[in-house]
Amino acid sequence: MRDSTEPEKAESGKAEPRKAVRYSPNIDTGAAFVTFALMIVVYYLNAHYGYRQPAIFFGVFVGIGHLLLNTAIPALFVFYVRKEDWSGLGITKKRAILSIAISAGLAALMFPELQRTLTSFNGNPAPHIIYNGISLWEPLFVYGWLQIRFERAFGYLIAPILAGACFAAYHIGSVPQETLITLFVFGVIYGVIFALVENLLVLIPATWAVSSSIGTIQSGFSFDWTTVVIYSVVLAIQIAILVGIYLAARNRQQRFPAPGHT
Repeated sequence: MRDSTEPEKAESGKAEPRKAVRYSPNIDTGAAFVTFALMIVVYYLNAHYGYRQPAIFFGVFVGIGHLLLNTAIPALFVFYVRKEDWSGLGITKKRAILSIAISAGLAALMFPELQRTLTSFNGNPAPHIIYNGISLWEPLFVYGWLQIRFERAFGYLIAPILAGACFAAYHIGSVPQETLITLFVFGVIYGVIFALVENLLVLIPATWAVSSSIGTIQSGFSFDWTTVVIYSVVLAIQIAILVGIYLAARNRQQRFPAPGHT
């Protein structure tokens, strides 16, 4: 595995063009796989113990999972190690209008299925849908972090498949087995869509609000207003972590510029 800490550049000095298939794993690829493997443990512990033990939910699922594995480590690698900007996490103005339009279309396409799912739902649909819409941690982790690393290592044809497999795999033991196949299929589909626009706005908030609401209801979950409040705080902390690490990395680069730069 390559261990260079500089962003990949072509001989011309520009970023390398995207490739359909390649084999160029590096330290980022290893970090992606490690965070994914740890997420399997975190998700399993929360699914089986988190709702009975707040320490597991807040300490493991939120603290270690959302704030460390899903946010801080990706930000540190992208902003500090690779010295990239927000686009390294799929957060960009690039194709923003197109991404929002596609997301709205996907949400509208899936909305009838959500309505059918809600007929057997005993909870309050409003907080359930809002919760899924503000769950930035999941699309950021699966697509902004894992898929982008996988594409750089293995190419854009394989990356969505790996991202979809990871998306399904960390749910093992937490949802019915038949649901894992659905998660994999939709994980790959979303990966392909994300690869086309390279902007997380194509998934969050609209697409994720509808599709994840369907999936969580079918898996037997129900989220209330307390959960919405908690995850609003989690979202605010995530944003603070991302911005804080980004600003710290930029400040460090200004104080200690790379050789050859002024």
